[in-house]
Amino acid sequence: MSGMGGYVLMFTVICALWRATDGAAWAAPLSSETTMYGTRPVTTQYCEWEGHKMMIGSSWKTTACVTCSCSENGLYCYSHGVYAPIPGCQLLVDETCAVQFVDSSDPWQACGYNSAITG
Repeated sequence: MSGMGGYVLMFTVICALWRATDGAAWAAPLSSETTMYGTRPVTTQYCEWEGHKMMIGSSWKTTACVTCSCSENGLYCYSHGVYAPIPGCQLLVDETCAVQFVDSSDPWQACGYNSAITG
């Protein structure tokens, strides 16, 4: 395959992979504040997350399974994708944000499919 056909195939593969990653991601620039120490101004940069000042170099995961990090480039956060319901199965998310499908009638039994379904 050469020429235009190769580009069409590559574009199709990229679109398929992109569609399979339906999570959410967002970014925000650094915030800064200047404090006067005598006559000397000192500027501090930080990331702002839900009204909190987060230090550059820090990272965290929320109870809603959103993972964030603060760097010199600003705030970057992401969460996992959207899960479609499977008939007869329940979706469980544990405290580490691991996802598992279990049988609706017996939550100790795994469903036949234990991977994320996006869409």
